[in-house]
Amino acid sequence: MANPVRNAALRDEHLPAVEILLGRAVPEPLRAAVDAAGARIVSASTNHITWWPGRSITVRYRTKLKGDHLNGDHDLIATAGRRIPDGALVVENEGTRIGVWRMPDDPGIPGLAAALDPIRARALLADLGAPEDKVVTRLRAYRPGSRAVVEVRGRTASVFLKLVPVDEVEALHRNHQFLAEHLPVPRSLGFSRDLGLLALQALPGVTLREALDRPNTPLPDVAALNGLLGALPEPQPGLIVRSPIERVRRIGELLSHLLPAEAERIAALITEIGPDIVDPTVASHGDFYEAQLLVMDGSIVGMLDVDTFGWGRPGDDPATMLGHLDVRQAGARRIREYAGSLLRTWDRMVDPADLRRRAAAIVLGLATGPFRVQRADWPVGTRQRIELAERWVESARRVDEKGLTTTSGSLHAPAAIYR
Repeated sequence: MANPVRNAALRDEHLPAVEILLGRAVPEPLRAAVDAAGARIVSASTNHITWWPGRSITVRYRTKLKGDHLNGDHDLIATAGRRIPDGALVVENEGTRIGVWRMPDDPGIPGLAAALDPIRARALLADLGAPEDKVVTRLRAYRPGSRAVVEVRGRTASVFLKLVPVDEVEALHRNHQFLAEHLPVPRSLGFSRDLGLLALQALPGVTLREALDRPNTPLPDVAALNGLLGALPEPQPGLIVRSPIERVRRIGELLSHLLPAEAERIAALITEIGPDIVDPTVASHGDFYEAQLLVMDGSIVGMLDVDTFGWGRPGDDPATMLGHLDVRQAGARRIREYAGSLLRTWDRMVDPADLRRRAAAIVLGLATGPFRVQRADWPVGTRQRIELAERWVESARRVDEKGLTTTSGSLHAPAAIYR
C-alpha cells in the first residue's frame, strides 16, 4: 500500500480534485456517496490512480463498508476533470464536481456487472452453444470508465468477455474478425451493442511474460516474433497508431508533478528523445509486449489486445517489447538475455538509434507505473525507470556518434538489457 502522506503532498493547480481525492485516507466525496447509500466507510485505501495533470484524475479505492446490503469489501471509483460518465453519482466538494460509483456498476462500461454475474454469464455461454451447469467469473483487467476483461470459466468451456463503451464494441468486433483471418487473434464469438460486450474465443498457452518467468519453458525465437509482425495485414487508411514518442511530453508533465525535484532531468530526457519524424508506413500491433503474446512449446499461439492495431513506424512494436522487457529484467538473467537477442536482430532491421529513442519513450511511460498501481516505494521505482530511459537515450547517442546502421552490445550502457 502506498504512503498516504506522500500522496497527500501531491498538487495540481488546474485540477483541485487531486488534493481532494488524495489528501486524506477517506475523501469527503467518497464518504458522502456512501452515506447517501445508507452505509458508512470503515476503511479505505487507494490501489490505482490515473492522473493527467490539468485534465483528469480517476482513483480506485479498496474499501470496507458497513450498512445493510453494502456490508463487506468494495471497490469504489472517484473521478473528476474533463468528463464524468453519465450515470455516475456526482458529488460537489469545494466547488469541484466529482463522480463516484461502485465497481462493477461502472457507467462508462455498462456490461461489466452482467459479465461478472455468474447467472448471466452462464446464460451467455449457453447462447454461444456451450451450456454449463456452473460457471466462475473472474475480473482479469479493469480501467474504470474505459475497459475491462472478464474470464468466464465452466467445466468444459471458457470465454473472455471484453467490456468497452457501447459506441466502440462493433468496431472492435470487426477488428477481431478481420485480424483472426491472418493471425492467431481470438475470434469474436458475438457482441452486444447495448452492453458494450464482446465475447472472445479463449486461446491455449501461457503469456510470454509467464514463460519468461518459468526457467524450463521454451521461448519463441526472434524469427517467430518477426513472422508475427510481418503477417499483420494492411490496416484501413487513416488508422494511425499513436507513437510512443508523441506521448512523452504528456508523460513528462505527470512525472514532474510526481517528482518535482526531477523536473529538469525529465525535461532534458524528453529533449534528448526529440520529436517523432518517422512516418507511419508499416502495419503495427500498437501495444506489442510480452503480456500480449500466448506461447506453447516455443511457438506463438495467440496475440491479444488488438484494439490498437493500425499504421505505425518500423521501430514502434520492437521498441515497445524492448522497453517492457527492460523494466522487468532487473536481476533476471533469462529476460535480459532474451531481450538482448531481440535487440541484436532488430538493430539490423530498423534504424538502431531511432529504435533506442522509442524504447526510451516506452520506458519513460512505464515510469508512471509504480505510482499508478500505488506501490509503497513508488518514488524509488519511478526514479529507477527514469534512469533506464536515460540509458536508452545515451545508447542512441552513441549509435549516432558512430554513424552506424547496425550496432552491438558493446556500444550500450553497461547496466542495460544488452550487456
